[in-house]
Amino acid sequence: MITQVLKIDRKQSVFSKDVVFLRANINYTEIHLKCGKKYVLAKTLKEFYKEFEQFGFFRINRSIVVNMKYITNTDAQYQSLKLKNQLSLNISRRRRDDFKESLGRLNK
Repeated sequence: MITQVLKIDRKQSVFSKDVVFLRANINYTEIHLKCGKKYVLAKTLKEFYKEFEQFGFFRINRSIVVNMKYITNTDAQYQSLKLKNQLSLNISRRRRDDFKESLGRLNK
């Protein structure tokens, strides 16, 4: 997997491989890292998704983008998924087929 450095602010940056998921909060985005830290940035989720889609991230619903390598399992109908940090997230009905296909490509 290719990694990219994401600038958080002038002094801090993070690798894309350390990001577990991103959550939209109006015009802000919460970036949740595997170490448990959370950053809030004044940039929309759509902008982040454009940057991170090529690094193994998938938008599962309107407000959440997940790093596919942190998914431990999904239910049989692909309605929800569980991350390594035991967080359970719902997958949008309209994005399930794309998610299933993307997950299949990742597991090959």
